[in-house]
Amino acid sequence: MGFSEDKLQEILSKVIFQAGVDYETRPMVVMSASALPDPKEVDYDLLLSRIMAYLDLYVESDYTVVFFAAGGRHRPGWDWVWKAYRSLSRKYRKNLKRLLIVHSNFFTKMLFSLAGAIISPKFFRKITYVNTLSELAFQIPITQIDIPPAVYQENLKHEQQIRMPVPQRADLFGVPLEDLMGFDGEKGGIPRVVKDCIEYLRETGLQDEGLFRRSPSSAVLKQVQQAYDRGHVVSLSNFGDPHLAAVLLKKYLRDLPEPVFPESLYPTITQCPTPSVDLTDMAAVIHVREILLPQLPPCAQILLNHVIHLLHEVSMRAEHNRMNAFNLALVISPNLLKGKNPMLDISLCQIPDGQSPAPSNRPFPNSEGKTTLGQVVQLCIERYYEIFDDVRDRAEALPAGEQDAHEVIIGDSSSRDIALSPSFQSSQSYKRDSMIDDDEDIDDAMLVMPLGPSANARTQQQQAQAPAQYAASPPSAWMPASQAMPYSTYKPRQRKQPNVPSVHTAASGNGHATVGRSARSLISIEKAGAGSRKSSIAIGRGTTKKSSGSGVEAMGITASGFFSPPPSAPPVPSLPERRQ
Repeated sequence: MGFSEDKLQEILSKVIFQAGVDYETRPMVVMSASALPDPKEVDYDLLLSRIMAYLDLYVESDYTVVFFAAGGRHRPGWDWVWKAYRSLSRKYRKNLKRLLIVHSNFFTKMLFSLAGAIISPKFFRKITYVNTLSELAFQIPITQIDIPPAVYQENLKHEQQIRMPVPQRADLFGVPLEDLMGFDGEKGGIPRVVKDCIEYLRETGLQDEGLFRRSPSSAVLKQVQQAYDRGHVVSLSNFGDPHLAAVLLKKYLRDLPEPVFPESLYPTITQCPTPSVDLTDMAAVIHVREILLPQLPPCAQILLNHVIHLLHEVSMRAEHNRMNAFNLALVISPNLLKGKNPMLDISLCQIPDGQSPAPSNRPFPNSEGKTTLGQVVQLCIERYYEIFDDVRDRAEALPAGEQDAHEVIIGDSSSRDIALSPSFQSSQSYKRDSMIDDDEDIDDAMLVMPLGPSANARTQQQQAQAPAQYAASPPSAWMPASQAMPYSTYKPRQRKQPNVPSVHTAASGNGHATVGRSARSLISIEKAGAGSRKSSIAIGRGTTKKSSGSGVEAMGITASGFFSPPPSAPPVPSLPERRQ
């Protein structure tokens, strides 16, 4: 009974500990009977209270318990076992989805046999007896568990070698992200299962309680995953279970051979300034946006952008689903990394203080002085639009007002360049310089063409009188009509980066310009003011709405000749003279 607090904590860390997540992304809690101390030396009531406090970290969501029954030199009395069972309230039993008992002995078999009369049949069905570690490997990823030596010794009595399951070839789950999306996301955007899950979850309203925390039927989850891997058409709406889509999305992230955040980025994550709830404190936001994200491959940035955007929308409905940014970060972080040291991964997924922070100017406390991935993910969810504003999906139609050339067309006004933001330039630092497309050499100003028999006579006369240094100038279609100088030196621009933001302004017939920031059609027709016969077509791009549908991107247009009516057309009446 004279054990110190440190000694008691050391014993507790061997009796019960977390070991990552199982194949269905549920947290795994491991308990080992071989680590139970002598009841004469340790107060088991105090030990029970510590075990229950540890379980409180996981019982709010679905979880799995692995109990290594063999190798114990000490076992508690029956009265303590009965007391421990009565301490398990409904939430402990309800959210426990699987109880795997490994190397069961006479004591454990008798314990559950006698308890069968008082344990509900529904809870009893969650218990699975496992005889060997090879059999356990088919149930859960045992490579994440720091298996005690006594368990290895017991396993040698049943088998000489541990056999691991042979991974089966799949076409979606477990396939490298670059193979599915392309390095820059040029193969069609996010994977199909991610797109389907996000779309279905948004259709359901994102208000189901415990979204991303509750688990669906294991059998249904496996069948749907296999259907995606076979390339079958899957309609998630037919299953009517938002939790199925949420866990399917988590499982896809977990099964990636190269995690979203590889082990090489762990130092960059821990060096992030401690996030603060003060919205004016931009240190952590800038670190994530300017330093951490640019080190990810573009395809990983695109995938993370879509996932965090969805989680942000879920957190906005926390009043209904009880999943705020803190809770979402806890359940999604273990699926974004997968290093060689499972214990290090577990520590990186934690959020210090263990509670969602209350509004204050105090930063989130971190006893070790290092930021965790859990804190980074929580920050990304809470301040999504400040961090992911510059991430572009090449499979998406770009927002109205954003093209690679910085051209602004307002009636007859001249073009003006829009400065590039430093954050966007840094987000492209990961892009390979060797990937240069011939289409990138097309100047976007070519997307504006004259309509009508010809340009105005004044412009043609100016071109005819142009001196030699302007002989290489392009046709008047590229020359602003209201240019102060009569001549313009043509300097073709080449696009260095495919996703450079700009603004397009559509001019109305009365000469007034309107800047399009909301959804607009891909083709808009611009017309000069009254009395002018010059018109033009501007090819815009897409909408501002986040969607994984492919948009149409115009790279260049070539036109020749004049637009003339067919011979059978009636004569065109002349325009009335304009009053002076």
